Amino acid sequence: MSRAAAGKKKQIRSLAQRRSLKLHGVEIARTPLLVPSFSSKGFADVGKIVEYAAEVIDSATLVSAYDLHYKRIEPPFNFADLLFLDSGGYEASRDLDLSDYGDRVHEPAAWTQEMHEAQLAAWQPGSIPSVIISYDHPKQRLSIKEQIARAKKMAPGRTDVMREILIKPEPGQSFVPMKTLLKNARELAGFDVVGVTEKEIGNSVLTRMQNIAALRRALEKAGYETPIHVFGSLDTVTTPLYFLAGADIFDGLTWLRFAFHDGQTLYKQNYGALHLGVQTKAHVIDGLCWNSNYRYIKELELQLRRFLNEHDFSAFKHHGTEFREALESALEAMGG
Repeated sequence: MSRAAAGKKKQIRSLAQRRSLKLHGVEIARTPLLVPSFSSKGFADVGKIVEYAAEVIDSATLVSAYDLHYKRIEPPFNFADLLFLDSGGYEASRDLDLSDYGDRVHEPAAWTQEMHEAQLAAWQPGSIPSVIISYDHPKQRLSIKEQIARAKKMAPGRTDVMREILIKPEPGQSFVPMKTLLKNARELAGFDVVGVTEKEIGNSVLTRMQNIAALRRALEKAGYETPIHVFGSLDTVTTPLYFLAGADIFDGLTWLRFAFHDGQTLYKQNYGALHLGVQTKAHVIDGLCWNSNYRYIKELELQLRRFLNEHDFSAFKHHGTEFREALESALEAMGG
């Protein structure tokens, strides 16, 4: 079926909407937001990568409080127009996210709540608006209620930043306990963003879509239009799918690890051989891919925004029919 035909089918209601990030009632940014991120985990030369990307990126970006603490990266980050200061939990863990192919051994250093709070207190983004993200460590799991209580206490006294809670599994669990989270949706008042990791929100794309949709509906029922942030999802396929299910902000390292091309996420060496020539050196492929990927991200963000005009799947340059069918499956599994 053509993209045009997909758009003409009987319209189904996605949970995607334009939502706002606000500071003191003033809109700072409007979703959807696709956010390239940086991390020392898997990228030993992350500081140099940030310096290179500063010539390319002019929109939202994410850096880690852990990397600031260990001086793997250095401010200012004045190339961005919105900054997310991450929890440090990813770097403090040996676990891999779904796009990490584990070609480098990562040995995490110490990371404590006190270290995180010190970085929040020292955080000086200048005139750039920023979102601080609640502390995380893989060996310090708490119940959902305890996570919410701890996150509400972070960075006491700071009124110049937006605040995001990153919801994690409870002790002994691999996935976020959705029933418990949904029961506590009203307790998420006061947070400007609610975050979950792709890996921990379900064990299949369909389940993740269902769980994101359930969280979106629970927030709406509680009277909140809080944006949902999916950590570790920034690619050509799952980002649109989670967007259709009600998520708003997407970040990840996939844009540094792979190549985005014609709706596919490819190994960089394959992309280089097919599109740059087999003689192209690896470091040249890296730079060219990062430039190309960032342009792809911005174009995909525009496609998501165009979709919101009429909820027409022909807004997607690639995979519009498949995206529609996946959304139909998720909604059907939820009972409509």
